[in-house]
Amino acid sequence: MNILPSLAESSMRFSDRIEEYTMDNGLKVILIEDNRSPVIVSSIWYRVGSSYEYSGVSGISHVLEHMMFKGTTNTSPGEFSKIIKEAGGSENAFTGRDFTGYYQKIHKDYLELCLKLESDRMSNLVFREDEFKKEVEVVKEERRLRTDDKPVSKVFEKIGLQAFGMKDYGIPIIGTMKDLSSIKISDLKKWYKNYYVPNNATLILAGNFESSNAKLLIKKYYGNYDKKKILDYSNNYTHKISFNAISVKDKVSDPLILLSFKNKSFNASDKKEIYAMELLLELMDGGLSSRFTKNLIDENKIALNTFISYDSYSRKDGLITLGGSPRKGVSAKDLKMAFLNEFTVFIKNGLKENELTNTKSRLLANKIYEFDSVFYQAMQVGMLETKNFDWHLLDEYVDDINAITEIDLINAARKIVSSSYIYSSIEPES
Repeated sequence: MNILPSLAESSMRFSDRIEEYTMDNGLKVILIEDNRSPVIVSSIWYRVGSSYEYSGVSGISHVLEHMMFKGTTNTSPGEFSKIIKEAGGSENAFTGRDFTGYYQKIHKDYLELCLKLESDRMSNLVFREDEFKKEVEVVKEERRLRTDDKPVSKVFEKIGLQAFGMKDYGIPIIGTMKDLSSIKISDLKKWYKNYYVPNNATLILAGNFESSNAKLLIKKYYGNYDKKKILDYSNNYTHKISFNAISVKDKVSDPLILLSFKNKSFNASDKKEIYAMELLLELMDGGLSSRFTKNLIDENKIALNTFISYDSYSRKDGLITLGGSPRKGVSAKDLKMAFLNEFTVFIKNGLKENELTNTKSRLLANKIYEFDSVFYQAMQVGMLETKNFDWHLLDEYVDDINAITEIDLINAARKIVSSSYIYSSIEPES
């Protein structure tokens, strides 16, 4: 059954308005035309993030992201941001497990300005010792605020390390305080020279531009950079997951429990199975009409709140984490069993009337609403391409979700109830 009308689906279908090509130097270029407003999003994505790091330099990708705003041979520290702001635009950057990205949102008349500035810092970054030291301290403070002072973030970091060790998705994106204190400017230069090269990057333009003009400008500013050999610095040791429970006391107002299940990486050949898991988790915790909300929070009053953390498009093996806080008088064990029981009951009794249709509609409506944004289009295409997944997955997504059946969801639920998990609990300090 087709849940959403074709007009609504069209915002997620790119085949008729995406053009892609690869330059001689290996730079992948993706052009997404959307002329509804006079705005462009210019972004570049590098295939490097925390999952490419190793113990001793964790956080280096994020530190380098900060240094990218500290000047080149042609610009002074902070000048990049100042120029974009004066042109009426906005810009930012982000580091993830699998990528580091930079973008500008600006009037279409300033496309060339964005390409000129961004291409400059691909090759001409200047590493000033004083700026480096300042940015390391800034990142350390970020770590204190985002991780060390946040009990849930600290436990998620523990879970990642217990599941994967200091490799792949176990490495904290922000880095460890020990590694941040020991990273040298020579390490940063090595990282930059290895990963910030055209054949390790994807340039994405989305919005209101003329394709022919954009291609000429891209060739003008990126065409002279050479393709380079990229070395793999990541860890290659084998880590055995530990399912030992994690129990901590910290500055929380309510207890919190987490159940973390290992989840395999995305593979297009297994996408039906992966999307079935995504839809199952939407069924369980996808809003006010989800099963966790109705059964655990509203009716049985077992939980104060619930959440699920999950990434369908995982380049490496990842985690599915169920979480929530028990109500006063409800034990952590009771909430844990209630979580698992929701999956067991679903396996036994299946779907309620209209539940499959409603869950698909909710999931797809949220996705399609997000895709109305040119910025979100660029971010989703960039995320997939930089993880080495094909953006055509977005074209196929609505049909793939519509094809999922009740038995597909039951099979996904069976994987949850039959899998081992890391149990974590956070109790308020006495």
